[in-house]
Amino acid sequence: MRVLHLSDYALPDWRIEKSAISALNRNYQVFFAGLPSHPSNSIFSKIYEINWTPRARRAFPYYWYCVKKQLKEIIREASPDIVHAHNVFSAKMVSEIDIPFVYDDHEYWPSYVRRQIESYNSSLEQSSRNNDGPRRIMQKTILKLLNYRFLKLGLRWEKQLVSSTPTITVSENIATELRQLGSTSKVFITPNFPMTNEIKDIQSPKFHKELISVYAGIEPKNNTKIAHRNMEGFVDIFNRYDDVGTLTMIGVEDPSNNAPSPSGSSNSRVTYKGYLPRHLMYQEMQNSSVGIVPFRKHWSHKYISPNKAYEYAHAGLVVLCTSSLVPIKNILSDYCITFEDYEDMISQLRDCRDNMEKIYEKRLGVYQFAKENLLWENYEQNIFDAYRAA
Repeated sequence: MRVLHLSDYALPDWRIEKSAISALNRNYQVFFAGLPSHPSNSIFSKIYEINWTPRARRAFPYYWYCVKKQLKEIIREASPDIVHAHNVFSAKMVSEIDIPFVYDDHEYWPSYVRRQIESYNSSLEQSSRNNDGPRRIMQKTILKLLNYRFLKLGLRWEKQLVSSTPTITVSENIATELRQLGSTSKVFITPNFPMTNEIKDIQSPKFHKELISVYAGIEPKNNTKIAHRNMEGFVDIFNRYDDVGTLTMIGVEDPSNNAPSPSGSSNSRVTYKGYLPRHLMYQEMQNSSVGIVPFRKHWSHKYISPNKAYEYAHAGLVVLCTSSLVPIKNILSDYCITFEDYEDMISQLRDCRDNMEKIYEKRLGVYQFAKENLLWENYEQNIFDAYRAA
């Protein structure tokens, strides 16, 4: 069987690549088409480039036609039996071509677009304090209208796609919404859990006398503020209070050092490790006892299931997260401690510090639970069930 993975983004995209690896393990042939990519491996038989543009994504007819023309040529050459379309633009595009496809909804689209518009409008309001002239005010008004058009378009596409084609998504919360939206039962769940090969060498957690917490993440570009990932004041907690343990930041550079050393940099209570390859990331995580998802409460959290929570679990860490991140709590159950706000998080950290033996028991439990349950392979059959349904 020949599968074309279609995206309006570039590789690397670990969800796309995991789906392709699953297919390779069944002796399928896999291809990729999307923005210019530089993958670190050779999963795909061939990688095709598509010139997606912002205007194409917004369905302006000429630009939409140009992308469709490119896609038709790729399909003609690759001759796929099925297209695995990632996210709404690619799925809508391939829906206009006569070929079987599935829609992989990496994130609930209405929620995603609403968040983007919120962030954009917030930045507009911030800049409007600079006493813009009439021309600039008109430009902002037009951009706002275009964004709301974008939201309506996405909502309409999402409903059309889910009601007409098998859909794969990342969590039960999103799947429930999609089943209701499309009046369909053809929604399949493949959570963003690690693959067995990623975690097979992780050793059982060791007891720690002192409390060390870890945060793993990627800093947004250009200091962009993302409402659903608001962690303002989080790092300050560890600098201000000496009874909550210390913090390790993975994937984040030290803001006081523009060129941190490879071994990381630190102040007295917070250590910055910067970017680490995945195997080193897991090794570093195991030096901690608690993995934190510190995003302040946001309405969209019921649709979000951050990968880092399950990476923490595989490293043998108790997960501490905001109570609004319902999918994490539903999956990890007693291995997840929730907090309402940062004052409550401080209290929870103090309780962890005072009960390190109890925390260690939970760490042993979550490590075993993750090895048995939080694996991509446990759910990959749903991908092939979706293919058959298409």
